[in-house]
This record gives sequence, structure tokens and C-alpha cells, in this order.
Amino acid sequence: MSNLNDPLKESYIGKVGDALKPYAAELTTKGFDPAARITQLTGAGDVIEAANKTRTDAENALATAVANERKVRDDFYTLAAGTVSLVEGVLGKDHPLPGKLRALRAELIGNQNPGGTPAPTPPAK
Repeated sequence: MSNLNDPLKESYIGKVGDALKPYAAELTTKGFDPAARITQLTGAGDVIEAANKTRTDAENALATAVANERKVRDDFYTLAAGTVSLVEGVLGKDHPLPGKLRALRAELIGNQNPGGTPAPTPPAK
């Protein structure tokens, strides 16, 4: 049964419930009352559908949260880069602060790779 895909598993669940119905009286006389089990299995589709909706809603919320996080990060990165340009314009390129601010980004780029070396140039297309 583990090799069934999700739609086939859902179909199987309902079919088991439906198959028990005609034999309910016989099963009851043998000591197993399948009424509750039949109700569970035949109603499983609604429960599975609700769980699927919950999962889909969570996936959509996660996608929205990830997009928001990226946008916020990009907005602040743009602000930081603009601040460097602003400081450079106010103090001039030769002032130590703009040089230090420009070096921060270059330092971070170098630290993205093992040994702190810059990333290799991609091959020409």
C-alpha cells in the first residue's frame, strides 16, 4: 500500500469504508461493530480536503512571508548602498569614511568563498 500515490490512497480509504457497509451486520455478529469505522473511512475525504486546504494556506502564507523578507532585506540593502553614495558625495571620495564603507562590501564579497578569495569569473558564453 505504501506505493500508492496520494489520490489513490484517498480512493482506497473510501473504498474500504464502502466495502464494509454490506457486511456490517455479519461483522457485528462476529464481535466487531464497524459502524464507527465506516463513518470515519467514508468521511475521511472531507477531513483530508480540510487538511489539504490548511497545508495550501500555510504554503501560500510562507511564500508571502519569504517574499516579504526578501523585499525588506533588499530595501534596506538599497538604503545602505545609497547611504554610502550619500556620504561619499558629502565628504568626498578621498575621505576615510567613504573608503571604509566601500571596503565593507568588498570585504563581505571576499568572505563568501573559502579562503576569502573572490568568486571565480564565470566562463564566457
